[in-house]
Amino acid sequence: MFTDFENAKVVVTGGANGIGKTLALGFAKRGSDVAVVDIHGDEAEAAAAELRGLGCNAFAIEADVSVLDDCKKVFDTVMEKFGRVDVLVNNAGVSALSDVEHIPEKDIRWVYETNVYSHWFMMQQFLPQMRAQGSHCQIINVCSIAGLISMNGAPAYFSSKHAAVALSECLYKQLRAEKADIDISVFCPGYINTQMHLTDRHRPQRFAIGEDEEYYHTEAYAKQVAFNRYLLDNGAPVEQAVESVFTALSKNQFYIYDSPKYERLLCEQGVFEAEKVAPVDYYSLN
Repeated sequence: MFTDFENAKVVVTGGANGIGKTLALGFAKRGSDVAVVDIHGDEAEAAAAELRGLGCNAFAIEADVSVLDDCKKVFDTVMEKFGRVDVLVNNAGVSALSDVEHIPEKDIRWVYETNVYSHWFMMQQFLPQMRAQGSHCQIINVCSIAGLISMNGAPAYFSSKHAAVALSECLYKQLRAEKADIDISVFCPGYINTQMHLTDRHRPQRFAIGEDEEYYHTEAYAKQVAFNRYLLDNGAPVEQAVESVFTALSKNQFYIYDSPKYERLLCEQGVFEAEKVAPVDYYSLN
C-alpha cells in the first residue's frame, strides 16, 4: 500500500467539505501536495487555501466529475500543475432517500452518475498516467458501508455504492493480473458526522430542483432530509473515521472500515447468501 506521503501528488474529488476535505487535510499534514476538486469552485479554493496554510502546494479545480469532459479537464490541469499523480481519491458522492416506487428518474441518474460514473471516468483518465510513471501509485474509492450491506430505504444510494465497490473489486483483480504497481482500496465507513443531509446543494444544473416540482416540496421529502440529518448528526466524528484510512494504507488492505461495528453483519450476510435464504437484516442482529 501507499505510505510515501512526502511530496506525493494527490487528487481528491469532492474535496471542499466533509470526508474529502478531511482526507485532503490528512495528506497535506503528511507532506503531500493536493489538488482539491469540487463542483463548488469557491469552496474548493477555500479548502486549497487552508491546505496552503499548512505549507502544502495546493490548488483548486472546479469540476463536475460525473461528466467525462470535466474529468479530462481535471487530468489535464493536474498534469500541468503537478506533472504526475501518486494518489487518486474518488470521494465525490451524493444521496437520495426515496423508495423504489417514488424516486424521480433524475434522482436515480444523479446518484448513479455521481457515485459510480465519477469513479469510472476519473480512473479512466488517471490510470494510463499512473502506469507510465513507473512509480508506486494508490487509488482510494470512497464507497460507504452502504456498498457492502443493504437496508430498508435509499435503494438508489445503496445500489450505487454496491456498484462502486464492485467496480473497485474488478479493477483490483485487473491490476493484480497485470502486476501493475498500483494499489486500490475502498473506504467503506458507516454514518459519519458530515453535512451529507444537504446533498441537494451539490446538484448540477441538469438535476436541479424546480419550484414547480411538487415532490421536493412535500412533507414526506422534508422528513427524509430530517431523518438523514439525524443519522449523520449521530455519526462518528469525520476526523476519527478518516484516520482509519491512513492507518489502513500502511497495511495490505483493500476494504477499509472506520469501525468493527458491521463486521458481524458482513459475516452473517455471507452465510445468508450461501444458504440462498434472504438478505440479512442489520437490525435483526442488534
